[in-house]
Amino acid sequence: MKKIIPFVKDISLGSKISEITSIALEHNLKMENNDSVVGTFTVSGKYKMNEVSINEEVFEQKIDFDITLDDKYDTSNIIIDVDDFYYEIINDEFLRVHIDVKVDNLEYYKQERKPVLEEQEPLEVETLNDNITEEEQEEEKEEKQERNDIMVEESIDTNVTINQEPKKDDDKLDVAEITSNITSGFLGSEEKYSTYKVHIIRESETIQTIMEKYNVSKEELEKYNNLDNVILGTKIVVPVIDE
Repeated sequence: MKKIIPFVKDISLGSKISEITSIALEHNLKMENNDSVVGTFTVSGKYKMNEVSINEEVFEQKIDFDITLDDKYDTSNIIIDVDDFYYEIINDEFLRVHIDVKVDNLEYYKQERKPVLEEQEPLEVETLNDNITEEEQEEEKEEKQERNDIMVEESIDTNVTINQEPKKDDDKLDVAEITSNITSGFLGSEEKYSTYKVHIIRESETIQTIMEKYNVSKEELEKYNNLDNVILGTKIVVPVIDE
């Protein structure tokens, strides 16, 4: 079972924000005490204070993250990672980051539901009228089987309050496909992605120059981006291998 936990945080960079020229997200999320997901997000990058500015300011902010999972879940094989990440500038004063945390491989404890069904269902049959027909008994058995087959998915109980803003098509960075590689890397596979950068295409830049700058192949870029129509100002998601 997989759960997505949205997390939103407003960051003050100490000055006016006109444009984010680059941004990256790193994290060290982990399980603690078998019921809590804790860790720190590190958001870093560069920005301009006004549109005509040539100079870029560097920033790095650390954000604590702590949620508690419901005790009905078995977390022994849990996988934790980032499912999505994007940002927006609020009133030229705050950088609002949206981080969707993915909690995968959740399982219900198997012993929770079975005893109730085994003890209660026969009691219902014993207390029925002895004169019921075989057809009615068969219908009742089918209804019980349907109830047994129903699995009710319950949401994770967390102590994080989220004020989710609607996502804008122009602001959201399409990084949903990153998660499959990030997830496998988090558990120790040979290809590890825990960091990715957002690069904005500038004048005179090409896909080749971006590949050389970040030391990535065209095949890796195509996993997260549509390179068929790359123009000035296009945002490119660049995976960074965490060695």
